[in-house]
This record gives sequence, C-alpha cells and structure tokens, in this order.
Amino acid sequence: MLLMKERVTISIQPEALEGARAAVEAGRAPNLSAAVEKALTREKRHQAMREAIALWEEEFGPIKEEAREWARRELERAWSEISSSTRER
Repeated sequence: MLLMKERVTISIQPEALEGARAAVEAGRAPNLSAAVEKALTREKRHQAMREAIALWEEEFGPIKEEAREWARRELERAWSEISSSTRER
C-alpha cells in the first residue's frame, strides 16, 4: 500500500529544530522532514501512553513508583534493541 505524504509549510523557532538537524547530521534521519516526522510520531505515542496510564489509574488506582521505574527500564531496553537492530550499517 502506498502512503501519500502531505506537504506543509510551518514556522518553527530555530532552537526547536536543533534536535532534528542533529539527527540528520548524525545519520539517524535521512532528511529534516523525516526527523520532524519521527519527533511528531514519538510525541503521538507518548500522548497515547499518558492517556493509557490515566485510564489505568482511574480504574485501578495509582501505579506504584517501583512499577513505573521497571516499565521505564524495560522501555529503554526495548528501544535500544530496536534502535541498534534498525540502524543502517
């Protein structure tokens, strides 16, 4: 399936683009558009996670700090494995 991209024009403070430009320079993104798209996608995932946590806590009560720390470590481990396995060689 071919996914079409939409071309947009936006105005962004130069400081906000530093991370995206650094990602391109370091080879973590092929171009500025891809780096910005990746950041927007990451923010969308984070927002979905925040909403899921809020729903869980509404249903079952607060999540203990030990459980949060465990989840952070596991997510970091998983993302580092994904990043290292998908990095261009």
